[in-house]
Amino acid sequence: MTIAIRRMQPSDLAPVMRLLAHWNIAPLAPSREVPVPERTEVIVDNTYVALDDEQIVGVCSFIQHSPHLAEGASLGVDPAYHGRGVGDQLALAVRHEMRARGVRTIRSESDRPETINWLVGRGHRIVGTVPKRHAFGAPDIGQWTVLEFDLDTLPESRDLNSG
Repeated sequence: MTIAIRRMQPSDLAPVMRLLAHWNIAPLAPSREVPVPERTEVIVDNTYVALDDEQIVGVCSFIQHSPHLAEGASLGVDPAYHGRGVGDQLALAVRHEMRARGVRTIRSESDRPETINWLVGRGHRIVGTVPKRHAFGAPDIGQWTVLEFDLDTLPESRDLNSG
């Protein structure tokens, strides 16, 4: 299995949204039921995708809040590809992109224990919790665990098959 990592293209939006919807983390437009959604868009220029033979099997994106702070916004991998390093490749591509833009700290929110453990195992530290605004992510968990990662700890080398 050879997974290619590349920047998202506008034509990738539909399969990216399907993958994020699988995890209940697809962005939503504000509505009467959800006036302030957790996410309202996927920013194409801040998103990388993982492809297996041109099929999108993973996505990772971020929101840059300031010159030195970004938020990990959407990370989803097709369940058939779990345990194969797809999330690691995506996270590395996004981390290098953020660092190239001058970001020094990544703040992320997660609700699934397996994802929180995965992030902690890759250098993130838990810094708190915040309540969810609506049913987003795991429907049975009512809060986000907030994690941070210091990009100054990221090695300089970049071993990706595309950029």
